Amino acid sequence: MEQTSLSAPSPRAPRRPPPSLRAMPSRSLLGRSFYTRHPLIRCAIVAAAIAVLGAVGATAQTGAANNDWGVFGADQGATRYSQLDQIHAGNVADLDVVWRWSARNYGTRPPSARMQISPLVIDGILYTTAGNQRSVVAIEAATGETLWVWSPSENERRWGDIIEPVARSSGRGVSYWTDGAGDERIFVVTPSYQLVALDARTGRLVDGFGVAGVVDMMDDLRWDARPAAERAGRVANTSPPSILGNVVVASISLHTGSIPTRASPNEVWPMNVPGDVVAYDARSGRALWHFNTVPDDGEYGVETWESADDGLWYVLNGTHEWVQQYPELLDASWRYTGNVGHWAPVTADAELGLFYVPTETPTNDYYGGYRPGDNLFGNSVVALDALTGERVWHFQLTHHELWDYDPPTAPILVDVEVDGVLVKALVQLSKQGFAYVLDRETGEPVWPIEEREVPQSDVRGERTSPTQPFPTKPPAYERQGISEDDLIDFTPELRAEALRVVESYRLGPLYTPPSLITPPLLDVPAGVSAPLLPPDAINEGTIGLPGAVGGANWPGGAVDAEAGILFVTSRTAPTLFGLVEGTPGTGVLYHISRSQGVPRVRGLPLVKPPYGRITAIDLTVGEILWQIPHGATPESIQNHPDLQGVDVPNTGRSTAGSGLLVTSTLLFSGEGAGGAPVLRAYDKATGDVVHEIQLPGGPTIGFPITYESDGRQYIVVAALDEGFVAELVAFALP
Repeated sequence: MEQTSLSAPSPRAPRRPPPSLRAMPSRSLLGRSFYTRHPLIRCAIVAAAIAVLGAVGATAQTGAANNDWGVFGADQGATRYSQLDQIHAGNVADLDVVWRWSARNYGTRPPSARMQISPLVIDGILYTTAGNQRSVVAIEAATGETLWVWSPSENERRWGDIIEPVARSSGRGVSYWTDGAGDERIFVVTPSYQLVALDARTGRLVDGFGVAGVVDMMDDLRWDARPAAERAGRVANTSPPSILGNVVVASISLHTGSIPTRASPNEVWPMNVPGDVVAYDARSGRALWHFNTVPDDGEYGVETWESADDGLWYVLNGTHEWVQQYPELLDASWRYTGNVGHWAPVTADAELGLFYVPTETPTNDYYGGYRPGDNLFGNSVVALDALTGERVWHFQLTHHELWDYDPPTAPILVDVEVDGVLVKALVQLSKQGFAYVLDRETGEPVWPIEEREVPQSDVRGERTSPTQPFPTKPPAYERQGISEDDLIDFTPELRAEALRVVESYRLGPLYTPPSLITPPLLDVPAGVSAPLLPPDAINEGTIGLPGAVGGANWPGGAVDAEAGILFVTSRTAPTLFGLVEGTPGTGVLYHISRSQGVPRVRGLPLVKPPYGRITAIDLTVGEILWQIPHGATPESIQNHPDLQGVDVPNTGRSTAGSGLLVTSTLLFSGEGAGGAPVLRAYDKATGDVVHEIQLPGGPTIGFPITYESDGRQYIVVAALDEGFVAELVAFALP
């Protein structure tokens, strides 16, 4: 049997699990939730692994190594930190544009805001993806000269019109692997979920890897267990793969579980294939192990997938044929539920020999009646043994999730001293505005995480979790929950208008569940008054804050690995969580409505600013150091007729941002698509803007990175040019 570069398996010795994090005894952590190896056995395994991995483990949480940017997140710990210091507060204003590289001619249409890339730089060569077909390009890092291009063939471009829309893009980059003896490879995952290995020197497909350099990862998913789920266009990818030794794990994106038939003719709601974790050998492409994110019969956690109410299967809008064809699948929701993928990047820990997988919501994102129970391993961080794929520990961030609050970014690994003890920490940022800080060896919280009671659903068939986990430290970096006190109040008139607007909506604390829109939306002809109904009979849905795209999102955060300071960009953007009766052909009782959104007040946001923010958190004590608006007040607010003469503070911008870069001297951030064409340099200690670096075209759309080539430090970021086409812009000192 072909061996990976990790050591052979060793016998396990159990460690006593910590106390349950669930407040209610009847809702325990199911015994082995935090099962870990004995420390001595773990050390033996890790020592053998590091002997082969070389210096990787030593730099996993200390920033980018060798003055390069060799991993998506700078290092394997996703810190996005570099120790380079040639560019600092005293000279950042002197930065010049030294080269620009355009993606205009890559793909079937000019790529724009979907080029959310974080390039790699290894030994003076920059590697990136480009275009909506996801070509791979090697560029001279000092000059911007194109060295080689790999363009996908027809096979790698399959299903381009029906895959998940967000995956019809250049993705977020590539990954690099070497055996240390001259074999260097670039790995990319195609939008249609194939793993491609390229020679890093030539861009040619690697013979001996898979079939002519390509592994079709669709073949290793559980299609046989989901007999009604069709393959075409159902599975995609946005994030680059994670590599530990010779083991490759590719992130997976499935069709968003929100509205049946919204993007593909293959919907068989609510059935979908699970987004399992499958590992591959970096040399041969052979599948090494498989972890089921939705447990199978007899597996750990399967009891958290209960049976749906019988009445949910027989609906007026048309029951799916599979319900009659496979009635045995209805016995428990684990038999047919899908998703629980891991579209955010997976983090690798060479020191401990673990992959940390942030998993998404099960099908459906907003109505969970078809999947009662806590739904392990949905919405969790799962630590998997990189050698065997065995679960070492897991932590579920949201039980029976209903708000699309899936973890949107790679777990960050950092070693920090807390109360005099060095902690190997993992930080998972979230859309709900929490930073979950865990011991990455055991999964135990560094500070207490409490199970607190949350509002319950009154929607038929829904069984909400009675409690949810609330970190006690650090404080939330984003506004949570919404009440009348959160509504816009620039003027008394706007305040009164906001109060009137929300009269027919539900407001409430974090985790207030989606509600059924009643009465059904009426198609009232122009000029005809709608029927008068008592206020308590009208509900236009639940307004939730943070929303499904609020809080932290794919840009994530960064950490000063030496100081233990975490930086996070977030967005204050509410979502309307309103359910409607299933539309014809969906085969479901309810799903989310997209015909309505969060109401605005005379064209202004419903809630108070700031609408975007950057937060600095000291991980040694779990406290916020500073928080500032992210970006400048949009012109649509500055020039609004109702705000002329009103002293409006800086509101920040409601954009996702474009990722952070931390150096030994500064913090860098762009506003992202829809923002201003600047890259700002901030003082890490105070959040003060040191300098605004003007971009030659439009705003940043990808992650900024930094590296050194021939003794000169560069900063490169993906942005839009003057024609709104994606490009790379490189800055350096004169």
